[in-house]
Amino acid sequence: MSEPGQVRKNLIFNILSLLANVAVGIFYTPYLVKNLGLIAYGIIPLALVMNQYISVVTGSLTGALTRFYAIALQKGDKEKASKCLSTSLIAMFGIISFLVIPIYLLIQHVDKVFTIPIELISNAKLLFLYTFLSFIFSLFSSVFNVTLYAFNRLDILNIIKIIRVTGKWLFVFFLFTAFSNNISYVGLASFITEMLLLLYSILIFVRFSKGKVSLSFSKFNGTVLKAVGFMALWTMLHQFGDTMLYRIDNILVNIFWSSKESGILGAFTELGNYTMIVASVVGSLFGPLILIAYANDRHDDVKQMTLDRSVSVGVMVAVMIGVLAGFSPIILKIWIGEEFVEYNKWLIVKLALVPFYSAAGIFAFAARAWNKVRFPALMTVFLGGVNFIILYFLASQADKRMEFIDYILVVGLVIGVLQSYFLNGLYFSRFYPNTRKIIVQNFLKIFIVMSGVAAITILLTPVINALDSPVWSIFIIMIISLVLFIFCIKVILNKKQLNSITELIYKK
Repeated sequence: MSEPGQVRKNLIFNILSLLANVAVGIFYTPYLVKNLGLIAYGIIPLALVMNQYISVVTGSLTGALTRFYAIALQKGDKEKASKCLSTSLIAMFGIISFLVIPIYLLIQHVDKVFTIPIELISNAKLLFLYTFLSFIFSLFSSVFNVTLYAFNRLDILNIIKIIRVTGKWLFVFFLFTAFSNNISYVGLASFITEMLLLLYSILIFVRFSKGKVSLSFSKFNGTVLKAVGFMALWTMLHQFGDTMLYRIDNILVNIFWSSKESGILGAFTELGNYTMIVASVVGSLFGPLILIAYANDRHDDVKQMTLDRSVSVGVMVAVMIGVLAGFSPIILKIWIGEEFVEYNKWLIVKLALVPFYSAAGIFAFAARAWNKVRFPALMTVFLGGVNFIILYFLASQADKRMEFIDYILVVGLVIGVLQSYFLNGLYFSRFYPNTRKIIVQNFLKIFIVMSGVAAITILLTPVINALDSPVWSIFIIMIISLVLFIFCIKVILNKKQLNSITELIYKK
């Protein structure tokens, strides 16, 4: 299939994946809150935080592998591709073996690390255990699936994502209905889903790698391990810093306040994750394209593609975030209940990072293609450390005063924007000179769109609230969102930037 045809197919499956995530996002969090209670639900984001920190260590190897593996395949070097994959799988076994004892100790003493009600401790330990095991399976699935990424087969990767997100919800629903509303079953559902996905990923890998890649212990190569390992190290540090910036507030709120507040903030963080998934519907299309262009030395394409796609994705996501922020009292009331509405400012601050994070992700694709990841990694860890120190100080001085959570979230937002957009964007300008002014201008476009849309929707909120009808409220919000979306992309994006999106669908 031609590149434009495959991109269109990828987009279709991205949209299907989006619909699956939106459907689960709408029903899953309220379902858990209703059946578990807010305090018990507050433990689940903590397990996800642990999972995310672990994924930093091992997922970084997968990210580095993708770069070397994809370039080898694009250049037709089957032997090098085989060595990359074989070496990475063996290294993955070693890393997981190294993590077993620390994770076991964490699970056994989880009640000493987090604030967990005594009656939930045993089930919380099982939740953490299942979550860790499910992560191991998902990790190996992702290694086998790099072949799909290398050949731009995001359509099949999206099928895997759809199975993952819907499978977890369906298994939770079955376990809650057949047995009891137990937080450990959330982890068990994830474990079962990931086990099935690993089997499916192996079958897909065999189908697509036949005649191209072979796996063998004899193909373990120290030189390959060194090359992939160094990139993985810097990528790991980068992602570790990302996690410190976006997730640390949830941990501190749990430790210094309670699982109720961390549950509320966790629900809002998950909504932020859902918006990132929505953003990836378009944004993720460009990762393989940028990598393929780089592998074929088409640097003008890499430069222009990155700049145009970054601002296009940022502006589109900014409209969505502005709508969610402005209409947040209505959306929260319909989505998870009246008791969350008074905390809507937490949601607004958590969501405000998403447009800049999404735009920065396009710059990150280019940096990984260049294998220029050391400096961003070091700076991200530095900013993550600064963020942790400031937030820990604020939390320790709060004495459970709620306004300090506001301060924590605002500080995290400011440092998050610096780390995501400006660090990645300005570093991109180092290997593509004369782009710094454009990068700053694009930041202003994204900020103006998000702020303007939020202001308009805040003004309209009392009018929609007066309808007192959830169905009509959602319908009108969707109409307003569509109008604002069309207006913003037509006014803010220039013709070239707009074409960078539409040509994915219409270019033959």
